[in-house]
Amino acid sequence: MAPAVPGTAFTEEFDTVANAFSRGWTIKNATEPRGSGIWQQGGEVNPWFSAFSNNGSNAGFIGVNTYSTAADEAIISNWLISPEVTFQNGDKISFYTRAVLFYASATDSSDYGNSLELRMSVAGSRVDVGSGATVGVFDMPMLAINSSLLEAHSNPALFNPNAFPTNWTRFEATVTGVSRPTRGRFAFRYYVPGGGLGATAPGSGIAIDKVEYSPASR
Repeated sequence: MAPAVPGTAFTEEFDTVANAFSRGWTIKNATEPRGSGIWQQGGEVNPWFSAFSNNGSNAGFIGVNTYSTAADEAIISNWLISPEVTFQNGDKISFYTRAVLFYASATDSSDYGNSLELRMSVAGSRVDVGSGATVGVFDMPMLAINSSLLEAHSNPALFNPNAFPTNWTRFEATVTGVSRPTRGRFAFRYYVPGGGLGATAPGSGIAIDKVEYSPASR
């Protein structure tokens, strides 16, 4: 078998989720216990907000919410997995994300605390994501946003700069830890331990747009 060679740059806008799936993106809900929520166009049937960038007439972004579980409290672990790529050290993965805010009081809206991880796997085309707190083959963490589940608020008096962003915000991670070009995938994991439909459970939903993969050798 010939050795893997550095991958090709690509950008995924999620202008239609169906087209993204046709390009090799896949989703897996590994929440315990599981609900009906999946990564979908606009986050829900009625899009939460405008896309960061949109080349078509659809919602133009992908999102997932706490209906990942049907329970009041669960380990939410809902995955958006990239097409297979060839990793080498120095490759860059960037994306835009934001949380959705829901009514909290007459003077405030909140996301109740969301978290997102970016992970990678060097197990070729495999998409094993484990279940609940486990991560399957995606055992190489690249980036974590708000793992402490701090709450974001619309009320300026309650603003926390370390909470999940509520406006489109760019994040970037760099591939490390591979000794040679290696086939695998990267994945976004909506991870909310204790999240669910209960009145005091954390989580609302998060969205992703404009994912860019940039090989170091480009």
